[in-house]
Amino acid sequence: MSITFNGTSLNWYTHTIESNGSTVSSPSAVGEVYFGSTKVWGVGDYSSETTLYSFGLAPDSQNLENAIAQLKSTYVAAIKSSSYSVGPGSDTRWDVVLHKGYRMVTSDGTFTGDDSTSFYLWEGHSVTGANTSHNGGTTCSLRRDNGI
Repeated sequence: MSITFNGTSLNWYTHTIESNGSTVSSPSAVGEVYFGSTKVWGVGDYSSETTLYSFGLAPDSQNLENAIAQLKSTYVAAIKSSSYSVGPGSDTRWDVVLHKGYRMVTSDGTFTGDDSTSFYLWEGHSVTGANTSHNGGTTCSLRRDNGI
């Protein structure tokens, strides 16, 4: 959802709102804007969201490395910080913190961005997981709240 101002659609994830020279909200620091007591800008409760990128983790694959490359190049706005390590035998762990307004929905749970909470994705020889490790695959999708 967006605000239309002078014929231009403004979205929380692409535009910045300033008041008296101070930033109220920007794509990397989402704030809330009210008109009276009605919230008219910011993120909501994910009741309306857009799936940006979906992928699956599989044992003995490079799916995670491929997904990291895609996420860090195309969807960099969603990621506040991340790091990954390749362990012995090519096991890969990716630790990530998402910005507010984004979340990673996986078959192991949902990890909502708040600019500070990290989670990890894991892909190893016989296991995968999101904040866990188990036999078999894991489905993942990066989603963006459409906002208020």
